Order: sequence, then structure tokens, then C-alpha cells
Amino acid sequence: MGNRWSRKADHVELNFEKLLTEQRLEKERKETKMKGLITNELQLNAENAVNRPDETGKWLKFVVISDTHCQMDQLMEKIPDGDVLVHCGDFTNSGGEEAVREFNEQLEKLPHRYKIVVPGNHDTDFDTREKYRSSASSTQTVRLLTEPTILLDSSINIEGIKIYGSPWVPLCGDATFYVPAGEEMQEKWAKIPEDLDILITHGPPLGYLDRSERGEHCGDADLLDAVQLKNPKYHLFGHIHERYGAMTNGKTTFRNAAQCTLWGKICRLPIVFYMKVPDGNDGSTWKSYTKFEEIDK
Repeated sequence: MGNRWSRKADHVELNFEKLLTEQRLEKERKETKMKGLITNELQLNAENAVNRPDETGKWLKFVVISDTHCQMDQLMEKIPDGDVLVHCGDFTNSGGEEAVREFNEQLEKLPHRYKIVVPGNHDTDFDTREKYRSSASSTQTVRLLTEPTILLDSSINIEGIKIYGSPWVPLCGDATFYVPAGEEMQEKWAKIPEDLDILITHGPPLGYLDRSERGEHCGDADLLDAVQLKNPKYHLFGHIHERYGAMTNGKTTFRNAAQCTLWGKICRLPIVFYMKVPDGNDGSTWKSYTKFEEIDK
């Protein structure tokens, strides 16, 4: 009959070798893509902004936060007024009815006319893929977040400013909003529209505000390709707690708005920027394109 435990050990060893090979190839791919990247650090002004209105016409003030991890109460008094509030994900630690309800109530207290949320990998109830829709309670929890527009691979137009949001981050486990690098992730980013003003993702692209405490660039190489192809004016994200700040490549301004430090303590201010409303815009299309009713099917 042979030794079934030996066969099992061989299988585990083969899988481990395959994983190491994949990690090595991905590291080499990232190193190649990093060569020649333009990564200029931007200084924030007293308003924690990289720009301010400098022309006539109407401007919208964007206030950006991310990775609040059930600690919005510590941030509420520090969030400045504005027109659009953006949260780039991880507003909870692991989802759940109580955490989502509390977050929604906190958003209701803020004065911003428009509110946008892109969930993160910790917001476990919002991944609509079949294997993560574990119970009816998840569906009910999602429906508690009524205050913002939720963007999951979807777009919105606010007074002529075109915005797209997507939550995916490169695979580092079988978990919420994780997708393998390569073809599957490329399919996600292929949905990003042309002629985009603002891209919101949970995680960063490779090379931009993505360096971990260990010095590794943890950003998404496939997302970098998409950003370089589509050239949004702004790319907003969080996920990497260690690298809050702003950078530019000359075409896109990148903002990592993670409020928490690596150790989970909120100690940063929301990030601010301004965008001019286009002349003769078609007005605002203000609704969520996420069809949460499909979760029930």
C-alpha cells in the first residue's frame, strides 16, 4: 500500500516549493517595474492638503480617510468640513452588525454633502463573492450602511467629477477582497474607466506609499500598470498603515490616508484636496451602483 503519510508530506513540500517559486517570481516582477518610477514626495500644507483653489469657478473640497478600524470616535472632531468625504476601507476590524451600524451613525453626524466608501479587507461583510456570503446576517449587515455611496468596481459622477472605486488587494491569504496577482487581478483593474478624475482603491499601487515597516514594497504591480495606463488625476487609498502621505509621478497625485499606525492607534489627520467642477457639467449622478440585492440570490 505504501506510506500515505509520505505521499501527503511530498504533496505539502511540492505546494510549499510552488509558493516559494511564485513569491520569487512576483518579487522579481516588482523589482523590474520599480526601475525608473517617478516617485516625488509632496509636502502637505497647514490644511493637510497638497493644493488649494487658485482659479475662479466652483471647487469641491475632498476629505479623505482610511483604516479607522472601529476608532472613528477618536477622529470625528478632527474631520474638517468639506463637500465630499471619502473612506478608503477598513472602517471595521472584522465586519459585524454592531461595528457597521456604529460607523453608519458616525457618518450621519458629518456634514459632507457627498460620502463615498470603498470597503477594505477587514470589512468582511461586503465581499459579494459566493464563498464569502456565509449567512443571511452578512446581507443584513451590509444594508445597515445607508449613509454613504458604496463603490465596488463601480463609478459615480459628482458634479462632473468622475470617480471609480474598487476594493481588491493582492492575495496574501484566502480572505476578504484578496485576489491573486496576475491575470485575475488584471481583469479587476481592466474595469477602471478611461478619462477618470479620481480612483479610489483600498490598497496602493506598487512603488507609491506602499513601503512596509520591513522596507518591502507591498503595493500591487497590476494596479500600477492600470494607473500608468489610465492616468487618473488622483489615486486615493490606505491599507499600508506605515506610509501615510502624498506623492506624484507628474500625472497622478497619490494619497495614502491611513489614519492608524502599524500598531492600530489613530494619530493622523484626514487628507484634503480640491478639484474644480468642470464648466458645463451634467450635474451629479449620486447613487450606489453596487447591487446588494444580488447577495440574496
